[in-house]
Amino acid sequence: MDNRAPRPTSGVTAATLREMNIRTVWSVIEGGHPISRAEIARLTGISKPTVSVLLEELLAIGLVTESPDTARDPSHGAVFFGPKPDGVHALALDLGANRLRSVLAGPGTVIAARRDVDVRGLPAPRMVAAAAELADTLIAEAGVRPETVRYAVAGVPGVVDRHTGRVWQALNIPALNGFAIVDELQAALGVPVTVENDIDLAALGENTHGTGAAAESFAFLSVGTGVGAGLVLHGHLHRGFSGAAGELDNAFDSSAFAANDPCAAAILEYAAPHAAALRSDGGPVTTELIFDRARAGDATAEAVVDEVARRIAAYIAVLAAVADVELIILGGGIGLNGDLLLHRVARRLQERLPYPPRLEVSALGDGAVLTGAAALGAAEAVEKVIRERTKTGSGY
Repeated sequence: MDNRAPRPTSGVTAATLREMNIRTVWSVIEGGHPISRAEIARLTGISKPTVSVLLEELLAIGLVTESPDTARDPSHGAVFFGPKPDGVHALALDLGANRLRSVLAGPGTVIAARRDVDVRGLPAPRMVAAAAELADTLIAEAGVRPETVRYAVAGVPGVVDRHTGRVWQALNIPALNGFAIVDELQAALGVPVTVENDIDLAALGENTHGTGAAAESFAFLSVGTGVGAGLVLHGHLHRGFSGAAGELDNAFDSSAFAANDPCAAAILEYAAPHAAALRSDGGPVTTELIFDRARAGDATAEAVVDEVARRIAAYIAVLAAVADVELIILGGGIGLNGDLLLHRVARRLQERLPYPPRLEVSALGDGAVLTGAAALGAAEAVEKVIRERTKTGSGY
């Protein structure tokens, strides 16, 4: 009997190394194209012969295309590489109470098609059916092959349970609360689906293409029909154990919540006693009207905006005390009024916090959710193609 202890085995197999190298080469091509074989080898540290093999794999699976770049090398016509525009796609969805927004995105979040539809009053099951119809429309409009659509990401207004795929605390879409949104969308769309809280996706959008790109850690605070936050900590979206990170309403008890809620309905309730002063013709008072009147110097409207700023500062103080982020990005229908809110909120935070975060307004506006969904979906679609290739292909 051989009683010698077994030799330890490496955790990195040839297949794992191959997958890592394919992903590395792809990342370099996606990040700076057109790019030559020699440049890829220099930037990655992978040998030129291995780079050549990896490029053949990426060409074979349709992620990369090659062409001479006469602008960079007019005399020799050297071959350069870049993402293949129609090689792989992902569907991005933003499910709202009134609008279902969608894009079809390729590598690098290049938008192949975009379309929005009115879904006012639709319950969650019919919203899923509308999403499937919208996907077919986008594919037809973009003129791409359906089989290139490999992934979908959807943003929803609620907490997405990471363990069950069901949505909770969803009040804006009928029948969405408790709905098995992940399973239903996957069945309808025929591709793997990730469902995220919409504000989390907005934070991802800001992280990849917006105001948060230069920050290590930040929070996206959306203030509109509701209030929610998405946290990006050290470059990564923080969802929390159950997916409820950023649900700031839960930080206040019932009495404190009523006095600090900055959402549109709460602000209009606060402004109701001043309705006659805000609108003398007896018409409806809206948050848009309040901010417009404040810009015109109306004292009553300015007082309401001051209260909005106080309430937003109360929510940010909770975030700052727990996460100590360097940046807060304001978004949502109310939060985007940065010209009136930023200095007011900043002043209150300076008075309240020893280390107040920097404040900015979203660079993406109402496109933040779709931008985040498209970025995540495009990356997952590419990952899916690479994983499938490395499971079936040969080594090098």
